Amino acid sequence: MNKYISIFLLLAALSWSTTSYAQEEVESVEINQDDLGDVSSSFKEAFFNALAEKAKGNHDRAIEMLGNCARMEPTSGAIQFELAKNHFANKDYPKAEESIKKGLELTGQNEWMLDLLFEIYDTQKDYEKAVPVMEQLAQMNDNYEEFLPTLYYRIGEYDKSLQSLDDIDAKQGNNDSRRNALRRSLESRQQQEVRNENNIESLEAEIAKNPKNEQAYINLIYMHGRNGDKDAVFEVAQDFERNVPKSDAAHLALYKIYIENGSTDEGIASLEKILTSDSIDKETKMKVLQDFISMSDGNLELETAVPQAIDWLADDVEDPNAYRAMGDFYLKKKDTAQAISFYEKGLELDSNNVDLIKSVALLTIDIKDYEKTVSFTNTAIEKFPAQPLFYLLNAVAHNYLNAPDKAIESLEMGQSYLLDEVKLEQDIYKQLAISYDKKGDTTKASQMRLKAQELSKKL
Repeated sequence: MNKYISIFLLLAALSWSTTSYAQEEVESVEINQDDLGDVSSSFKEAFFNALAEKAKGNHDRAIEMLGNCARMEPTSGAIQFELAKNHFANKDYPKAEESIKKGLELTGQNEWMLDLLFEIYDTQKDYEKAVPVMEQLAQMNDNYEEFLPTLYYRIGEYDKSLQSLDDIDAKQGNNDSRRNALRRSLESRQQQEVRNENNIESLEAEIAKNPKNEQAYINLIYMHGRNGDKDAVFEVAQDFERNVPKSDAAHLALYKIYIENGSTDEGIASLEKILTSDSIDKETKMKVLQDFISMSDGNLELETAVPQAIDWLADDVEDPNAYRAMGDFYLKKKDTAQAISFYEKGLELDSNNVDLIKSVALLTIDIKDYEKTVSFTNTAIEKFPAQPLFYLLNAVAHNYLNAPDKAIESLEMGQSYLLDEVKLEQDIYKQLAISYDKKGDTTKASQMRLKAQELSKKL
């Protein structure tokens, strides 16, 4: 049964694959000093140091440094572009998308930024979002037009795909093997649609003969889903649930349709059957939960149901990103303890996830669990000795625990890893001042505060 379940979440797989994209056709342009505009020499130095870290593959380091650059030049699209590149390299696609969109807001339609935005969507196979970006790129540069037919194919816009092929053939001739292969695939698709109609009729006949034929319902929902007929999917799924009430598979189609149609109670009831089902695999459940959390954002009625949905599945999750989503949900609700709990569950699956480590370390300080901060950051420093933020957080906790000597030791070690991170450096000096105050060394404390004040001029 399980092998059929993902049928409701996926469209038919396509054998056609674009193994090369516009990046191969259009050479990427690196940012040079003239692109940065009228900025200070200290900013340029900080910015290009961040580029150097990116070139070495130190993407977390580069992101921290670019964050400092953004505070210095908040209207710089170049910074957001580089932030997006580093987040993308870290496979943190939501943050990459956020940065590149902010960069586009600052700079207007920029070919290189749109190219990266397309790659972000394409990597996630989010073709619905990728297509309009590629359409914009094709208007800016004809070299991108080559990729539209396949993208239209992927989202089921077959007429547009054929029209796009015709347009390209009119300009370039019809001797391209890739385009001809796609055209043959489209023609085959048209023939398949005729066969599908026959299959749909035969499946409907089979269900009419045997209303409890579970596989026939699954195949029929798949057929209608592939054709994009949501109304038909809903109708068949309802018949499936009514005639085979012991099967949970129908709810994979029903829960989202109920919610989209405003039938929230029915949608939540379907969601519960999915997440508590013994016949639905964990990976599918996890995708459904992440999808539900995403749907709930900004919808108060759905948000109230998220904690229960999380409880239904929390012990079965096997993806750190799912735990990140759960933790983020509770953090928005200002339930810090629950957020930490889920972030830590994510770390049990991926102990080297730097973003989760930072989140936990910062939140333990927020809830004043300083002993845990010390223990947690000690481990983080062992894993990532070049991250000055962990030394700072370790020192903050030691200062609260009235252990200034340990705080000073940690802060001085952290200073050795600073690379033009002015705000972080300032925070270190502020903590050093606190440490020396605790030791009764007012002279040293004053010196540290003075250095912190001097750094304010660079911010």
